[in-house]
Amino acid sequence: MRLRLKGSRFFVESFLLVILLVIPQGTWAAVESPMSVIRSGSEKVLTILRQSERGQAPSLRQREGEVLQIVSKYFDFEQMSKMALGYPWKQQSPEKRQEFSDLFKKLLFNTYVDRMERYHNEKIVYDSQTINANLAVVKTHFLSNGENMAIDYRLRLEGQQWKVYDVVVEGISYDDNYRAQISSILANNSFDTLLGMLRAKVGRDS
Repeated sequence: MRLRLKGSRFFVESFLLVILLVIPQGTWAAVESPMSVIRSGSEKVLTILRQSERGQAPSLRQREGEVLQIVSKYFDFEQMSKMALGYPWKQQSPEKRQEFSDLFKKLLFNTYVDRMERYHNEKIVYDSQTINANLAVVKTHFLSNGENMAIDYRLRLEGQQWKVYDVVVEGISYDDNYRAQISSILANNSFDTLLGMLRAKVGRDS
């Protein structure tokens, strides 16, 4: 009987060892909550903005690459590009899709940084998170001179990480807003014209 127990124990331990070796590192780690993702990313960006404003670090423009690197870790810019363009995405060549995605990413990034820069000295309150399967909503708001500005982040679980696919500011969705503008442009213009307009817009904002 004792030999049988030892054999069973050896089998179990060997099985667990094989599992640990085969499964990639990090699979067992707990997924960071949507709230933690938004809080961590936002605070990192705000720290850079405040340091630059106080002269404790290079200007924001000089640190733009650093900010983009942080934001890209929790924003799914490609998915946001697809959602904003809608059906015409499927009609474009891989090269044009890539250019649109790159330009739209820059546009979204500029919009996000402009808003954070405008309110970076105000208090951010992280209100709540709601998770439904692989989708989540994190509700936040800025407190500015007694007034509240609500910003909701919509996230989707990708593998082991939550990523933002839409931002809703005071009830207005980034994706819906840009999709309406893009649809209006494409109703009377070619996709190449749209790309040209985005190039000009991003160039002015840079």
